[in-house]
Amino acid sequence: MLEDILFGTIVMPGETIRVILAFLGTAIAAYFDIFNKKNIPDPVLYGFLVVALLVNVFFYEESLFWFSLVMAAFISAIGYIFYRVGQLGAADVFVLAAIMLLLPLHPSSADMPFNIPFVFSVIIFSGVAFALFILIYFGWKLLRTEAKPNLLYALMLIPYALFAYVYVNSFLFSPVYFAFITILLVAVTFFMMFRESFNRILCEEMPVAQLQPEDVIALEIMNKDLVARYKIPRLVTRDEIKRLSKTKVTEVWVYTKLPPFIPFILAGMALAMLFARDLLLF
Repeated sequence: MLEDILFGTIVMPGETIRVILAFLGTAIAAYFDIFNKKNIPDPVLYGFLVVALLVNVFFYEESLFWFSLVMAAFISAIGYIFYRVGQLGAADVFVLAAIMLLLPLHPSSADMPFNIPFVFSVIIFSGVAFALFILIYFGWKLLRTEAKPNLLYALMLIPYALFAYVYVNSFLFSPVYFAFITILLVAVTFFMMFRESFNRILCEEMPVAQLQPEDVIALEIMNKDLVARYKIPRLVTRDEIKRLSKTKVTEVWVYTKLPPFIPFILAGMALAMLFARDLLLF
């Protein structure tokens, strides 16, 4: 069945409705992510997921139905791991799963030579857009401070320069891939060079009593002995907040200024609709 989906000629039933609902649901979630302090109401997230599932049932196509369910479960499982380590919000996982259910494949307008999950292209474009934002926005903020870079990490650019020379002269050269790799590597190098200053820009100290479930603790900033003694987790839950309130920990550093990611998922969807074909080498 998988081979038939990947290499067969399959048109998603109700494609236009699927696309509209995918963009509408993601746009609503992005609105709350930006203007409601990254707090997307549960009814919005659950509603988006339920609508995506119902659309799959209404426009039932057996192979696509089961393919989208399996892939949505896979993405949710991977996303949950990133959520638990504080690298991805729970809302982001819900939105990606809903997109997978609504658009298991690229829309026909993308003109893909074979079928791969649309959400894969969305993740790639979203990640690159986010990395570019980090470079520009936080680069500008750091330039206004007295942050001192750790130039040792600049050595990462040496193997990149060798790679760039070989890749540009390779028959596999793709300007899109080259741009993506360049943006991602430069963003990682930039982050590593200014990691300490970067972390301080993104977090603030607050009383334990003000913690909210799913807050991400800046363990890098806090006293390591204190973190170890009271087993302070990266991602706090309601139970963890209650436990910490009964200890001698009065204040913690929390990443309160992390940029919302769902708007980048929305941008990634738009870019994937237009340029997903360019991700292929042929």
